[in-house]
Amino acid sequence: MSYNFEIFHLREKNIPVDSVEIKEPIHAFAWEPVGSTFAIVHGEATNIQVSFYGLKSGQQPVLLRRLEKRSCNSLFWSPAGQFIVLADLRNNGSLEFVDAVDFTVMNTSEHFRVSDIEWDPTGRYVITATSSWKSKSEDLGYWIWTFQGRILSRNNLQKFWSLQWRPRPPTLLSPEQQKEIKKNLKKYSAQFESKDRMRLTRASKDLIEKRAAAMKKFEEYREGLLKVWNQQREKRLELRKKVDTDSLDSDTTNMEEEIVEFLVKEEKIILD
Repeated sequence: MSYNFEIFHLREKNIPVDSVEIKEPIHAFAWEPVGSTFAIVHGEATNIQVSFYGLKSGQQPVLLRRLEKRSCNSLFWSPAGQFIVLADLRNNGSLEFVDAVDFTVMNTSEHFRVSDIEWDPTGRYVITATSSWKSKSEDLGYWIWTFQGRILSRNNLQKFWSLQWRPRPPTLLSPEQQKEIKKNLKKYSAQFESKDRMRLTRASKDLIEKRAAAMKKFEEYREGLLKVWNQQREKRLELRKKVDTDSLDSDTTNMEEEIVEFLVKEEKIILD
């Protein structure tokens, strides 16, 4: 038994059809939302593979990369494209975050008994969740990750069922403006990094000023206590029969010296 994917080029004359033959069982298939790449999970249970194919006008689908021996049965593309999560929605819940530009595995992790995976509309964050629909254990809840696979927070909730990201409104930029921004992204990144550094500098300045104000308040409080302590000196001397106990070297007559000697018994054993 073999499996075929029939790809129809709807925007070309006479709608030509390309065929991709896979000689192994298919477990999952998913198009990249932005772009012309699709991914397939296929293979026997002992050797699951993930294949990425690219399409170009007037050309046959090209195999871009094949990842061997993967533990996954589902595919989740980022809404912005490029990034994809290879997930095993069975009990072990293994996760693999892949950059489809050069097929770099950015991170591998797991979320035990994961049942749902949802990308946020911007493609910057992804949520993995374990719902009561699948599991009755105490590990219900959702985890938030970056698109690179770095965990941000773990949130455990009893009787957790489902969640959904708030839809993102459409952009007000025209396609030409979006292309211009992508083209000059490095220039904009430098501007944003400069603003971030200014914010950090301002935050450091605020922290220094806050600490200086706290130190000034403490010094004023300390000076007030010293003033009261000095004013009460005569009263302390009167209560202590003119003995100035505030000074460490003021009274040496009440000191006693005690010498303790320890006798040590030594025994020597002489063997003939």
